[in-house]
Amino acid sequence: MSMTWIVVANARHARIFSHSGPNKSLELIQESALNESDMNVAESSGRASPKCKAPDKLNAQGFAHRLANDLYKARSRGAFQRAILVAPPAFMGLLNAELDAPTASLVSSRLDKDYTRSESGALSAHLGHCLCV
Repeated sequence: MSMTWIVVANARHARIFSHSGPNKSLELIQESALNESDMNVAESSGRASPKCKAPDKLNAQGFAHRLANDLYKARSRGAFQRAILVAPPAFMGLLNAELDAPTASLVSSRLDKDYTRSESGALSAHLGHCLCV
């Protein structure tokens, strides 16, 4: 059975769960929060667009960059074979823009919702249709 990672994020918080198959519960494997270095990453990487002048937008862009980098590293070491992204539309766009092509190709579902405060049981119910694929 292949491992699926579920990334549940918004511009300030992220949780990554693993799911190993039918009738299995979600297992929290990583939790992240926006930090000061995220803004520095967006500025120094040259990824901050000219339209992106608001500090909150820069922070979100840096946080998306960090999450995408975490996913890149995990994919490179074979930690997951499929990913599901769950994020509000604005942050989903930032995260999609930061994913490298091989990692993006493993994303099987995207859900434009903010479920960062949902418990894992409720999250499983929300994602039932995505987990069965």
